[in-house]
Amino acid sequence: MRCILILGAVFLLFTAPAFSELTVKDIEKIQEIVDKSEERLKEYVDKSEERLKEYVDKKVNIAVSERDKRWQNIVILAIALVAFITVVIGIRQIIVARQNRNIVKDMLK
Repeated sequence: MRCILILGAVFLLFTAPAFSELTVKDIEKIQEIVDKSEERLKEYVDKSEERLKEYVDKKVNIAVSERDKRWQNIVILAIALVAFITVVIGIRQIIVARQNRNIVKDMLK
């Protein structure tokens, strides 16, 4: 145990404290690295934003086209329903009118 303690103290005596200061050149290099990182980050964000806008535009266009198709189907169905009702009522009216005409002809004879 004493051997380990003495060996540890010897190692501590041989280690010298390291004192350093950043020079102006070092600070400029760090600033360059930070600027490059900011530029790359900005480019990445811009590209991501552009891709997101394209994706959203695509999804919105798909949703709008699907909605338009549904509305077209509803309009066609409504027109078909109105036409069907008109035909059914019209045929009935024509039949009733012919029967009345035949009755009137028979009465006049």
